[in-house]
Amino acid sequence: MADTFPKNFSIKEFANCFGIDPNELPSECHKLINQFNFRYRVLKEKERDQTLLKIFKRVDQKEVNVAGEQRLNDWDKGWNENLQALINNGVEKSLIPKYIRAGLPLRYKGEFIQSADINFEYNWYTVYRQWLATQVLQGFNSIFEFGSGSGHNLPYFARLTDAQQVIGLDWTSASVKIANHLGTTTGLNIMGRPFNFFDPDYNLDVPENSAFITIWALEQTGENYEAFLEFILTKKPALCVNIEPIVEFLDQDNIVDYSAHRCEKARSFLSGYLEALKYLEKEGKADILKIVNPRFGSLMVESYCQIIWRPKRPLL
Repeated sequence: MADTFPKNFSIKEFANCFGIDPNELPSECHKLINQFNFRYRVLKEKERDQTLLKIFKRVDQKEVNVAGEQRLNDWDKGWNENLQALINNGVEKSLIPKYIRAGLPLRYKGEFIQSADINFEYNWYTVYRQWLATQVLQGFNSIFEFGSGSGHNLPYFARLTDAQQVIGLDWTSASVKIANHLGTTTGLNIMGRPFNFFDPDYNLDVPENSAFITIWALEQTGENYEAFLEFILTKKPALCVNIEPIVEFLDQDNIVDYSAHRCEKARSFLSGYLEALKYLEKEGKADILKIVNPRFGSLMVESYCQIIWRPKRPLL
């Protein structure tokens, strides 16, 4: 196997993707990295070209779903499948989103890679989420995940942080039911609440010292993120974390990056958000604490870009 998959995703590589020094990676992440198989190989030129061709054909033939308000029923149907699986099986693995597809090539540093373990991406995300919960989301009274979808993050945040409550917010009724079901059956302080990025609910109570997070969710707003951004500025959480595809990070002079750029544009994914935050910072309305481009992603897109920021609060 070592010859077939000669490379191994190292501690240093994980740290670089997270935007930290390797010495800052907690021991629990080390344990997970040792537990999983993170060996991989870079696709050879012919394999790469075949992979690119498949992506470009899917985009050109409009075989990719376009984000936006029109997809509400699609998402509700998808999350309802996860809900029924959770009820029937009673295991949290039922909540893994189906868009995390096992066995497909991944993208890393402007190349396509093939992993030894078909679950490489979800295992990678498991390490990432461990770091995110224990190092970034620690010390907040409440954690609000906007666009919580299948709810697969909520139990992790509830178990791994010291938050008094974890709220999953989504525009689909199925997602809200998942969050409430988790709260009822696990004994964890999890609850669900309806929320629409395009029409935010300003009646939502946001206690002091709350953290907001989006993970592969704000991407669905495309260029129509302004309503949610204004909501954040009004509610003034102590921290805002966005783990999303940032199309501006992609190098259009690199063919692999360009394929993701084509896909993200065709799907009308998040665009302009980072520049809006930079403008708010220039205007003295926000502090950007961290921007990380991990250069890692799935077959079609790079969804693990990290922006950590907070709205400015008035001086007392």
